[in-house]
Amino acid sequence: MIGHAPVAFHESEGRWKKRTPLWAPLLCLLIIFALLGCGSFNIRGKLDESINQYNDLLRKHMLDAASHFTTETVAREFEARAEAAKGVKVIDYRIVAVKYDEKKSEAEARVEIDYYSLATLRMKTLTDNQKWVYLEEQGSKRWRLTSPLPEFK
Repeated sequence: MIGHAPVAFHESEGRWKKRTPLWAPLLCLLIIFALLGCGSFNIRGKLDESINQYNDLLRKHMLDAASHFTTETVAREFEARAEAAKGVKVIDYRIVAVKYDEKKSEAEARVEIDYYSLATLRMKTLTDNQKWVYLEEQGSKRWRLTSPLPEFK
């Protein structure tokens, strides 16, 4: 039958016995390795998600919500720069590169941000070098931004 393990008759035992297919142990090992690798993949997936969410909030000019991604050490500087950026409109952003250090649970993202000032109405581009760290807070881990909001000049 298709899909069933091969069956053989063992004369010494006088009964039919199922043989384990050769691929079954390999499949088990593959599943185990896949599950072990999910931890680091999940952390990297959360990083990509955090970077995208943060930059989407900047594009939508939701700076208060974007500030929730920062650590306490840069919160005041972020707020001051957000206040200075009230007259700025982000048009678009591009994630140019992400360097991920799995051992340190840190990452750097280089993001190009296109924006204009409401005062000049002239489009400019800046490069934001974002520094991210994977921290445990209140029993759960998440990616936090350790660099402040860029200065929009």
